[in-house]
Amino acid sequence: MIYYRSYPILLSAILASIIVLGNLGQVFDSVYAQYQEKSGYPTYPYPVLHKIDMSVHKIEKPGGGGDLYGYKVDLHQLFDPKTNEFLNDITERYSDEATIPGPTLLIKEGDSVEVTFTNPTDTGAPGMVSIHIHGIHYSVASDGTLEVLNGYGDEGVQPGESIRYHWTAGPGTAGSWPYHDHTLGLSLGHSEAPGTYMNGAETIGLFGTIIIDNHSGKTVALIDDTPTKIDIEDISKDVACYLTDDAFWCNEIDYKNYAKRTALWENPNIGLKDGELIRFNLIALGNDFHKFILTGYKWLEPGTNKIVSEKRFGPLENHVFTIQGKNGYAEYRDVITSHLLSGMKGGFVVDDFGQSIPGKHP
Repeated sequence: MIYYRSYPILLSAILASIIVLGNLGQVFDSVYAQYQEKSGYPTYPYPVLHKIDMSVHKIEKPGGGGDLYGYKVDLHQLFDPKTNEFLNDITERYSDEATIPGPTLLIKEGDSVEVTFTNPTDTGAPGMVSIHIHGIHYSVASDGTLEVLNGYGDEGVQPGESIRYHWTAGPGTAGSWPYHDHTLGLSLGHSEAPGTYMNGAETIGLFGTIIIDNHSGKTVALIDDTPTKIDIEDISKDVACYLTDDAFWCNEIDYKNYAKRTALWENPNIGLKDGELIRFNLIALGNDFHKFILTGYKWLEPGTNKIVSEKRFGPLENHVFTIQGKNGYAEYRDVITSHLLSGMKGGFVVDDFGQSIPGKHP
């Protein structure tokens, strides 16, 4: 009964705000935050507003076989969302070129994100391109899809245009989630029904990861075969790897090096120092199912204390686990026969240096 009575008030607030502000994305963030405070959902002591400028760029493929495109962060600044006071600029942590996968975005539950996305006329994509994100909260105006799907409008950008998306990391959004294009298939012929079947984003490179850390600052790792609660800040590296139909595409965040993002490209050797903690963020992209193993290692099935040594998962499923590195060489593999024969494997090297070695660049 209480919820029923609150709906007219919430709807009235939304409509009034739309008239005043004229921006459905900003309205959603504002009203959602107010409703959250009054509904008994958890509130967060130190939320941050992330203002991010991103762009899309063509990535030359010298061997031919079709053009590739990648996302790039041009600016990432942090603000107090209540006062709009500037807190920090972390742009230098990102690569100065477009990468595959796209840059890994890192936020916390409670944070909000404002992304201004641009398709440069000369160096960008030849048609409409977008960012469609999973796992985080947003209004239909920030869905990043075509009107045929969302019923609202085409939420991508043609060459020379920009668009603004608004996302909110509300309760329960902690995890590792993909973002990817949902419109470029229109121009490149990757779909018979443009924007509806985007089995094509993985073939042109337009995908990346957002990691939303739990507001508690805690997670669970398998250490000495024991499930152990740890501080997220004690993790030395985040590695985000996409399993496409024929390769691993990875990048990393090295927290021991000022949270520097590094593109590791295709089937890299992942480095870690002995005894350090690493979080693997795996996401499947494409049409195929996969069976992942990391030789000599076991880990926890997410959300449980079940110890596993392999994981089967399919398109747009994710799998996240944290382990402690032990000195020596291991391999990560997709052991489904067709994938292993296509070379879907790479090294995991734990030594005194902890240096990752990028794989093949397009």
